[in-house]
Amino acid sequence: MKLSTFKLKLVFAVTGIFALSVFFVNAQTSDSLHKTAKEFKNTIKLNVTSRILYDKAFMLGYERVINKHQSLNIFGGVQEFPLNGAFRLSNANVADVKKKSGYSFGADYRFYLSNENKYNAPRGIYLAPFVSFYQFSSDRTLTHTDTAGTIRSTNLNTRINFLNVGGELGYQFILWKRLVIDAVMFGPAVTNYKFKARLQADIPGLDENEALQEFIDALKEKLPLLDELTKEEGVNRSGTEAFWSVGF
Repeated sequence: MKLSTFKLKLVFAVTGIFALSVFFVNAQTSDSLHKTAKEFKNTIKLNVTSRILYDKAFMLGYERVINKHQSLNIFGGVQEFPLNGAFRLSNANVADVKKKSGYSFGADYRFYLSNENKYNAPRGIYLAPFVSFYQFSSDRTLTHTDTAGTIRSTNLNTRINFLNVGGELGYQFILWKRLVIDAVMFGPAVTNYKFKARLQADIPGLDENEALQEFIDALKEKLPLLDELTKEEGVNRSGTEAFWSVGF
């Protein structure tokens, strides 16, 4: 079985350069000209690898050092969920996206390990609990051809929510005092997934629940292993499928 484009992107992101973010530092203190990089308190980050996983992504972060070994990191931005998967339902077809949007935000609290690090925060290896939220929405046209050859279409609206609660292991490098590379190497989570799909109008001869389930399954296939982990799940009458599962 061939991997989807999204899965290939994820494999590239994880097995390629392990840094999840490369960004410039905007660190300021009252006498910054005489301070070393390890004493800078504020870091502004640009996440470059979000563009590997998502379409039209722009993600920023801000890290504030709390003390020598702890910091608070917040992040957020916009991105679009990549969906060009097959819609496997006889006599029905889903056209290209008419409108697509998405955003995310979250925070992690970092504990830089004093026994493992030569320098103070924000440099070195860290452990961090985190929480994050993602929402994606799209509009596209669903077209159905009945047994008499009559073609009807309607708008298909989808919304996806991910709420993640987990922990991460990472290492942050500081180069030339003003450039940092933040490498999140491992970040498992417990995730609440919510997929919602809705047809704007009924189409005679089309089983709406079957069509919505098929489309949600196509969305789930974009997330590695999720489709295999949720075989027993299904949409309810409102076109919603919600469940807790593993995340990353």
